[in-house]
Amino acid sequence: MQPLLKDLPVTAQRLREDRILEEAAVTGADPQHLCAVFNITPDTGLRYTRTFHPDPLSDRD
Repeated sequence: MQPLLKDLPVTAQRLREDRILEEAAVTGADPQHLCAVFNITPDTGLRYTRTFHPDPLSDRD
């Protein structure tokens, strides 16, 4: 894969992250779906989900 990306200003990891975020956007940010499709851990799935549904309690003082 690296030879394909060598002249582009992007890494394979960044492309993967972008793909996961796109999938989260079109599927309603379901962490279980993200885990199944991308073989990521539940914690990672939740991290991507929080991009679209931030915890409302985290802003409280």
